[in-house]
Amino acid sequence: MRFGLKNNLTLLLLSLCTSLFAGFEASVLYDYTASIECLENPHKPQYDGGIITNPDLNLGLEGWSIFGNAKMEHRQLGGNKFLVCHSRNQAHDSISQKLYLQKDMQYTFSAWFQVSEGEVPVRAFIKTSSGSKFVGAVVAESKCWSMLKGGFTADESTPAELFL
Repeated sequence: MRFGLKNNLTLLLLSLCTSLFAGFEASVLYDYTASIECLENPHKPQYDGGIITNPDLNLGLEGWSIFGNAKMEHRQLGGNKFLVCHSRNQAHDSISQKLYLQKDMQYTFSAWFQVSEGEVPVRAFIKTSSGSKFVGAVVAESKCWSMLKGGFTADESTPAELFL
């Protein structure tokens, strides 16, 4: 496995299947769908994207920000819309999105990742003013899409930021 950032590693997110949702409300059932296989085409966003802004990326980069010194682009290939995070020199160079969490709510997260070459670990975490929480991780591969699925319980009602 390659864990470095050599050769301008490109991190791709397709149809950013990101779903943060209030998990144990009677109106929302947990979606047990997950894949441990690296797929040619990713699945659609779970829960219609939940609280994520622009989960299908139909509005380009709207809702997404750069963290660190990475560069971000919106692209489309074969009907799939995705974000490309490139020119990364540090592991924390990434993309993020601002959210609002509700105390004691359980959230689930899923996203599809692909890298330009090799195999690279990808982590997701939530940061608030009082700290950060690990959300999930996957080893993303080139030439196929890998699903990251995880979750957490919010300790407080607060603005937060999701980092990938």
